[in-house]
This record gives sequence, C-alpha cells and structure tokens, in this order.
Amino acid sequence: VYLMTMIHEIAPDLFRLSIYVPHIDMQFNHFLVRDDEPLLFHAGLKGMFPQLHKAVATLIDPATLGHIAWSHFESDECGALNEWLQ
Repeated sequence: VYLMTMIHEIAPDLFRLSIYVPHIDMQFNHFLVRDDEPLLFHAGLKGMFPQLHKAVATLIDPATLGHIAWSHFESDECGALNEWLQ
C-alpha cells in the first residue's frame, strides 16, 4: 500500500512527485519538468503507475509527455516505462 503522492514545486515548473511506502520505510521520488516538451525523470515502479499517472495529470496532460529519462536501469526508475508509452 502506497500513501498519497506528495507534489512539491522545487523550482519554477520543476516538480518532485514523492510516493512513500510505509512497510519498507522508503520514499520514491520522480521529477517532472513542465515545458513545451515535458520530461518525466524516473518512470517509477510498475505497481505505482496508476498513482504516479494521476499525480502527473494534476500538472500536465499525460498525453503531452515528450520525454522520459532515468539515472540507471532498475525497476523503480523504469519499471512503468511500457505503461507510460501506452
């Protein structure tokens, strides 16, 4: 079970979307750059996709997402890539 996604604007049009998982006491952070070609940094875990998608939708139309990037190849960075591409 994940808690609500927290959204913080950390710079103009740069948002941190944080999802806390209490049973492992870990927070997962994703970053959205709201621009002409929006960028999502970290696609997130596959199981977090519905929640992260809903949070992104409060900031932009997810269909306008132009770029997805990640820092390294692990499931918490790119596990939901296929869901975003759909």
